[in-house]
Amino acid sequence: MASRPLREFNSVVKNSSKVDVLFGYCYPSTYRAGMTGLALQILYSALNNREDTSCERYFRFQTQSPALSVESNRPLRDNHIVGFTLTYEEDILNLIQMLEIGRIPILVEDRTADDPIVLVGGPVVSSNPEPYTDFVDAFAIGEGDLVVHDIVEAVRTRGSRNESIAALADIRGIYVPTANPTSVSHIMIENLDSLEYPVAQVVPDVEEGSKLEPVFGKSFLLEVTRGCGHSCKFCLVGHMCQPRRTRSLERLRELVEQGIKRTPVKKVSLIGSSLGDLDRLEDLVCWIVKQGVEVSVPSLRADSVTTGLLECLVKGGQRTLTIAPETGSDELRRSIGKDLTDSEIEEAVKTAESAGYNSLKLYFIIGLPGETDADIESTIRMIQGIARNSMMRITASLNPFVPKARTRWQLEPQPGIEVLRGKIRHIEEGLRNTPRVTLETLDLRSARIQAALSIGDRTLGQVIRAAASYGGYGGWRRAEKETGIPLFSLGSDPERLGQGIPWAFLK
Repeated sequence: MASRPLREFNSVVKNSSKVDVLFGYCYPSTYRAGMTGLALQILYSALNNREDTSCERYFRFQTQSPALSVESNRPLRDNHIVGFTLTYEEDILNLIQMLEIGRIPILVEDRTADDPIVLVGGPVVSSNPEPYTDFVDAFAIGEGDLVVHDIVEAVRTRGSRNESIAALADIRGIYVPTANPTSVSHIMIENLDSLEYPVAQVVPDVEEGSKLEPVFGKSFLLEVTRGCGHSCKFCLVGHMCQPRRTRSLERLRELVEQGIKRTPVKKVSLIGSSLGDLDRLEDLVCWIVKQGVEVSVPSLRADSVTTGLLECLVKGGQRTLTIAPETGSDELRRSIGKDLTDSEIEEAVKTAESAGYNSLKLYFIIGLPGETDADIESTIRMIQGIARNSMMRITASLNPFVPKARTRWQLEPQPGIEVLRGKIRHIEEGLRNTPRVTLETLDLRSARIQAALSIGDRTLGQVIRAAASYGGYGGWRRAEKETGIPLFSLGSDPERLGQGIPWAFLK
């Protein structure tokens, strides 16, 4: 529980009696995580720019209550629309708990004319919404800022809850399970420059290092690109969000100039996949630094790193380079669609250290289809070689392969948990005496749950509902036992999709 009211810059409070639509934007995790997300800033701004709509925010953790808004303590169930962004599969439990705490019936079939419409968007449901249909009235499939105004109009102009939901079913990119559509389009904007973009972003007024501070710190979030120009076989973004789209350099500069005037921060965080593929990224970063503000980027492809770019990033305050080799094996890297060579990775590390970086974050995937013990040895040798030839601190993140719906590897089984544990132990033992190297690993139980929810069907609703009532990993295990549905082994079952692909209707 928060001990005092949360202070923020640029939050919006409207007189709810003078608007037509009350929208509750919900993030089913911590305030810190939610305020790091670009979707929140975009949708919050778009909705509150409408004179007829009031959007207020709700978070599962770190605020006074998940059932009371940050802005005015508006009860969650008083909204006409309760909209969630589901970024991580396991947050579905938090979503259900927020509904329950907010006195909104968990199941669609139990809701009445007096209950809000429950809407969910985000990468999880755009990939496969079927495990969540018991709880959700409507899903936004694709980029929600394209349809947010259509959603509001459908609710504003209809007389009843059922009429509003029926109207939502007619909107391209909206999936209403009770309407039983034969196909649903995944919607994407073609021209990013044409979209409205928030320049007065909400920022918490907290001390640096506070638990409430966003992951990137207090910064202006600048969306540079959407989608990805590559198509690694395991990657959701590379499959669902092609082609890669970018804002023009002129538009990006304009947004930065407006953003640092209207958002009280001294840092710009660039957002986008494969940022290094952007023409003139170096020009943009160096220009931002010249404006007297700090700048940061997420991971960069090793083959896109240049001395000039990294030197400007160092001047802008960034000291950690993040790259994703995925595996230390050149051959396996090619087979997964990651067109990077060992030499390009090694050269990127060398360039970063010369530019003034002092730490390196490396992302690897273990348990990839076709992976051998020799490939694991290659990963060990790569990390050892980087540590031997560099004085930077190295953090290697080991993440189990998770089959994702709508990717080329959606049908590939996840290795058994003992197999994955053995691969992790192999790497840990191989790097035991390697200096300046820290290993991070995702909990393998979490990876099993993610896999099941990613490729599951509607029968998982029973497990989800039971698990939400218990909470934690133990809750998932207890729910699996009670329902008899094999959640933890689902992702490893090669016959799991023998009855058809649940998300095949998504186009």
